[in-house]
Amino acid sequence: MLIDPSRGVSLAGAASPPLEFAIGELTDTLSAMSGRPVPRVQKDAAVTVGRRSAFGAAGLPRADGFDGYAISAGPDGVRIAGDNERGCIYGVYDLLERLGCLWLAPDQDPLDPPHIPKSDRLDVPEGAWAVASPVRWRVCNASSWFFEMDTDIAIRQMDWGMKLRYNTMGWQAENRTPLLAQYQILKDSGVLRELTRRGMMLHGPAHSFDHFLPNELFEEHPEWFGMRDGARVKQVFGGAQFCWSNPDARRAFVDNAEAFALAVPELSVFCTLGFDGGPCCQCPRCAASEPADLVMGLMAELAERLAVSRPGLPVETSGGYNPVHEPPQNARIHKDVRVVWAHWGRWHGEGYSDASYAWKDNLELWRDAVDGRLTLTQYYTDNFAEPWVAAPYSRAIVSDRKWVLENGVDGWYMLMWPKDYWWNHSLNAMLGGRCLYDVTLDPYELTKQIARRYFGPGAGELLAEYWDEWGRNVELAYAVRDGSKPADRETLARQRRELIEPAVAAASADPVFAHRAGKVEKLHWMAERLTRVHAMREEIEALKSAGQPCEAELQQAREYTGGVLAFLHELADLEQGLVDRKEIPTFMRAKIVDWLEEVSDSVRTSP
Repeated sequence: MLIDPSRGVSLAGAASPPLEFAIGELTDTLSAMSGRPVPRVQKDAAVTVGRRSAFGAAGLPRADGFDGYAISAGPDGVRIAGDNERGCIYGVYDLLERLGCLWLAPDQDPLDPPHIPKSDRLDVPEGAWAVASPVRWRVCNASSWFFEMDTDIAIRQMDWGMKLRYNTMGWQAENRTPLLAQYQILKDSGVLRELTRRGMMLHGPAHSFDHFLPNELFEEHPEWFGMRDGARVKQVFGGAQFCWSNPDARRAFVDNAEAFALAVPELSVFCTLGFDGGPCCQCPRCAASEPADLVMGLMAELAERLAVSRPGLPVETSGGYNPVHEPPQNARIHKDVRVVWAHWGRWHGEGYSDASYAWKDNLELWRDAVDGRLTLTQYYTDNFAEPWVAAPYSRAIVSDRKWVLENGVDGWYMLMWPKDYWWNHSLNAMLGGRCLYDVTLDPYELTKQIARRYFGPGAGELLAEYWDEWGRNVELAYAVRDGSKPADRETLARQRRELIEPAVAAASADPVFAHRAGKVEKLHWMAERLTRVHAMREEIEALKSAGQPCEAELQQAREYTGGVLAFLHELADLEQGLVDRKEIPTFMRAKIVDWLEEVSDSVRTSP
């Protein structure tokens, strides 16, 4: 059926900030699409938005779950009925997507705006449908919500996260600024105001034990801090977690954590974790207990305190993630305590449902320990431990979602990091958000739909096939980073000839489509350069094994790897979200260059 924008849009029932936001998103986007202002009217509107209760006995379908909505489209217009306010906003985005809109990435690249098609015909299928998520907590931990937050970009990423059907923003506190000072920045910059406008929730502040028992107390109370190699140490790199078995330290931690929770009314899940990378205290009392027994006892004390002072606020801490890898042996996990479970550095060629999944036993033990109150940390959008040229992790998403649905798990946490990879990982952020909200979606088909729309006629079909190949052969992404074989390099060369170059040519007439296709081309160039390094290494090691001289090949490899690093810097300087510049001189350099020194040393020392 055709939507006539001149009929306007209306709000059914009482207004609220999120409902006003939904109406604003609808009118602004329909106006941009149709090329003329869309009025807000009282009745007989083309589209009416409101809570389900505002429509009375309208015979709208219902889907079981969280943040749901129903849409009906017929001769009298379109009705969007949300089960709650977030559901109203999601229903608006559903309608706009069916009209051709797409928000693949946050609005950070001025040459790559949101895809809002211009058309005089706004056509949607006639009928009625309903969607809701079986997962209650869907957390977007976007890259500018990490550590030193860029508040302007944080708002843009929040806006994008809502469009991807996340309902909560994850805040990762930085460790140098007091938490309440960081919170004040969120307030003063308008970040929390924008969060409230969308009806989104706040999760965090994540790695923060060192905030609630600050290192400034070390001189006065060294016994509160962790022991490492026989000495008490601070909560810093090379130190240890604080002493979880010390009752006075626990009491001080709970006092400070409670004060923080009372000062931050927007907090919906109080997630607090030990400082990242720190081992447990090695004092005799701590060493005599499982780390999970100690930390779950600490969280129970905090939950009991908050049950009185801030009832209804869940407490969450880590499980599966060192130093709390194994579930508790003796401590009971409090009913108000959740576990954010994280398998850092996992391989995305398999998922939780696969019998071969390496951490399956640990995951299921934690599920049982918390009776499903599990927030699963996903690294689909992490380009730190994961490949630098991201594949669509559709294979893992299908398997992970199956396990979530079969086991009644109610939390999903998407970690997007590091900061400058934001476009590189945006497709997986969309797949992870959309497919865990609407569990009927097939991530393989969704990937193709996104590519066809995002890259336009001609290029879209070619790059849909390209992304599909990478999604079905996820091993290729890992080979590009860790060590490719000749067959991998042949695959990349064929893809360049048959898919990338024709797509770039097909998109060349449209500046936006050309810019988008160019991003894929640049990452493919990056992949081919990285695999050329692997080929050089193979050649040099073969020569060395055969006792043949390889000094000329080593020099050539040094020059080539230097050029690869320079190319990576060029990609980072484009600020298109392709590469994180801070990784180039550290992790990337180590992978790309360090082998040369190892080979050189062995050549110099060989008889």
